[in-house]
Amino acid sequence: MNFPKASLKNVIMLGCFDTKSEDFNFLYQCLLEEEVNIITINTGVLGTTELFPINFEATEVANKMGGDLYELQKNGDRGQAIEVMGKGAALIITDLLRNQNIDGVISMGGGGGTYIALAAMQVVPFGIPKVCISTLATKDLSDYIGSKDILLVPSIVDVAGLNKISKVVMNLATGALSGMLNKKGKIITKQQKSIAISVFGNTTVCVDRCSEILKSKNLEVLAFHTVGVGGKTMESLIEERCFDAVLDITTTEIADELCGGICSAGPNRLTQASQLGIPQVVVPGCLDMVNFGPLSSVPKKYKNRQLFSWAPDVTLMRTNAEENEILGFQFAQKLNKSVGKVIVLLPLKGISKIGGEGDVFYNPNLDKILFSSIKKNLKNSISVIEIDTNINTPFFAEESIKQLSKLVGF
Repeated sequence: MNFPKASLKNVIMLGCFDTKSEDFNFLYQCLLEEEVNIITINTGVLGTTELFPINFEATEVANKMGGDLYELQKNGDRGQAIEVMGKGAALIITDLLRNQNIDGVISMGGGGGTYIALAAMQVVPFGIPKVCISTLATKDLSDYIGSKDILLVPSIVDVAGLNKISKVVMNLATGALSGMLNKKGKIITKQQKSIAISVFGNTTVCVDRCSEILKSKNLEVLAFHTVGVGGKTMESLIEERCFDAVLDITTTEIADELCGGICSAGPNRLTQASQLGIPQVVVPGCLDMVNFGPLSSVPKKYKNRQLFSWAPDVTLMRTNAEENEILGFQFAQKLNKSVGKVIVLLPLKGISKIGGEGDVFYNPNLDKILFSSIKKNLKNSISVIEIDTNINTPFFAEESIKQLSKLVGF
């Protein structure tokens, strides 16, 4: 696609130009005032507009997903239309990102428009500004934003025609986007190696010591709290190749995924480093527990299990023999797909703080089942090192860094 001024920033404006054409025309004019090149994507299934140029019409968006715009109109299935247009827009943006520089993305809408915009923005890498003016901005949209750095701007009034409030909101939103575009070019890229590390309350002592050692060697450390969104974010940034290596001390989210806990990071946890061949040292940290909310929220089928109140709003459940057998298999199968270097460390005296000797989740027999399952199912090319200490000791942390150094070299 050719632009009149190659020196300008390229900004994607996407949205439902059928029912919101007046609003998007004003947003388009605001963007022109910020002196950017504008690429427009129409995700509205009911029509289009002639108020401003359209680069990608709704027909093309639907076709990207193998859909037919006429069929979407005829069926009248709003949910299907939202899904098709959101995913179709994401594919168009993916093509744009592949073929030219994209510096920012902006959209706006009510319920449907917001969900389409957030779905489309999922393919935009970290650090590229993403702004969405939304009637839902004050609601919990974490499931739709995921791990992406999307700025939500409350629309204050409905996106349903221009007025003195909506004009102010759009002006400010484009100003915010412009500010981010200008700052984006001023980010200083560090030359030091970058290490991702996973942490939980029950592995904090270990991770703090690991971080201390890594920083002393002039390495950048990015810690991710493995409460679901933390693991998702780490996997997402690994996919964008933000790290030179991964020190995955705390893989507890796999247990929550298996048992329906509140800290699941989804089925893709512990996959991206393997797929991309990024060096990783991995520990089954906190696979001895599953996370739930207050005691009253624990599912009925688990009421008679070993439970521990970590905090008033957090109840931990000890994983049993059957679950540890499965977790060991899943842990191994995920790592077996790695095309890069992997080392697995097993802390023989407990995989969490409360799983240590004398503490509430201490059960060496259950840990042994987990470890045996991991070793039995791992391919021979992956090294397994057993360390005769609890995960939360300086010795285990130092051994973790020692093994990571073998893979990365520092």
